[in-house]
Amino acid sequence: MRNSLQTRPALLLLLCAFFGACLGGKPIQYYRIDVPVTPASSAKAYDVTLLIARVDSPRIMRDGPILYRVGDHEIGAYTYHRWVETPDRMVQDSLIRLLRSSGKYQAVEEQNSRSTGDYVVRGKIYEFAEVDNPEVQTRVSMEIELREAKTGRTMWSQLYTHEEPVNGKKIPDVVRSLDRNFRQGLAEFVTALDQYFASRSPGD
Repeated sequence: MRNSLQTRPALLLLLCAFFGACLGGKPIQYYRIDVPVTPASSAKAYDVTLLIARVDSPRIMRDGPILYRVGDHEIGAYTYHRWVETPDRMVQDSLIRLLRSSGKYQAVEEQNSRSTGDYVVRGKIYEFAEVDNPEVQTRVSMEIELREAKTGRTMWSQLYTHEEPVNGKKIPDVVRSLDRNFRQGLAEFVTALDQYFASRSPGD
């Protein structure tokens, strides 16, 4: 019993040192992109309900790290720099907020098993990363398409691919570049959807 009592403090010190080393590592930094909405248009809303489906993206992107690309084939991830919300979720949430706040649609909802609507907006992200080529840029490549809810027929689609300079050499500089790039792509999508419905005659 005496030997057991003598070894217990040493064991506790060893465990404290072990867990202290594990917990004392480099902290993870989290980043988010918030896309501001604009005031609703005073124009009459289109008589349609849009359902915004989940956005598809590569699996590595859904794990949440900020990614970087070197050359044509190598993709890496920053271990200690991550998104609060993954890019696929950012696209879906931002589309809902922007399209809803525009005031140009009867309703804009997230698609689920109980939702009903006239059209489904589907999206896919191909790239959302820092690109070293050799100057540092960010590349955002994403596509959305509009499908008729009843038939599943694709009525319209648009691809956005753009490289934006990074003004600096730190991760927050990369995030700011991705922010600008991302907002530009979403703005183009929202404008193009508006133009599509504006060009349709009432009988279409």
